[in-house]
Amino acid sequence: MGPRVLLRSESVETILAWAARRNPTLNGSRAAQSLYDLDMNSVTRAALLAGIASAAAVAAATVAPWYYQPRTLTRAMQKRWGYGALFEVDTDEPLFALTFDDGPHPPYTDAVLDALAAHDAKATFFCMGEQIERHPATFARIIADGHEVGNHFWDDRAGVTLTGDETVVSLERTEALIDDANPARLARPASGFIRAEQRRLLDERGYQIVIGSAYTSDATNPPASYMKWALKQMLEPGRIVILHDGRKHRQRTVEVLPDVLDEAARLGLRAVTVSQLMAAARS
Repeated sequence: MGPRVLLRSESVETILAWAARRNPTLNGSRAAQSLYDLDMNSVTRAALLAGIASAAAVAAATVAPWYYQPRTLTRAMQKRWGYGALFEVDTDEPLFALTFDDGPHPPYTDAVLDALAAHDAKATFFCMGEQIERHPATFARIIADGHEVGNHFWDDRAGVTLTGDETVVSLERTEALIDDANPARLARPASGFIRAEQRRLLDERGYQIVIGSAYTSDATNPPASYMKWALKQMLEPGRIVILHDGRKHRQRTVEVLPDVLDEAARLGLRAVTVSQLMAAARS
């Protein structure tokens, strides 16, 4: 797959300082933030125990799972916190999945679709119900261009903060708009975290929960140079890349995408939908 280039130590310090200033929370939810803090402590220890030796990699791991995820770490996370959710796929094929959250949202979704078409790439768009309602033409283009659609619930409230009834309403309102465009029954809760009760409700309705394994926290608009570096480091077979095309200013994500797709082509990798990646799983 070619060598991986580590960030210089001063670059890591800049990124960590930026991350500290952002002080990321899950949509202001105290409950979700507590889960985040708990997981962060465990994730950092797991990274060290896994033998991630370089200073740059260890420093990057301290801001995971929001900014950089070494593969050793994502596999440990899936084993410990997977709860049947899909983080990545074990495959021998040169494929990875691209996913986009929070759309459809012109002009960003349209720019993403243009970039995908130019690179003969496919993706899965986890769409919010309220965004489909606002931008039906853009939603229709996603489907017309041959991409996959997943359920990202109705709005951007952190999934873990919803009651069981709210979870079902949010999921089913969105599914009614998606209609038959989601035959694989893929769902991704906002912010990634949900409770055991919610997992049961999704399981009962036949949904496959999709999380992902390559995320630069583009939702918080980190430096474009960092996003390019981190995504290129994480381009490997079986990875599920998480990006955002909606709800806020996403120009930085739009600008980064062509470079990432060019790097994927250089590595001999092809961007596909989540369902296509699942179909290529090692038996």
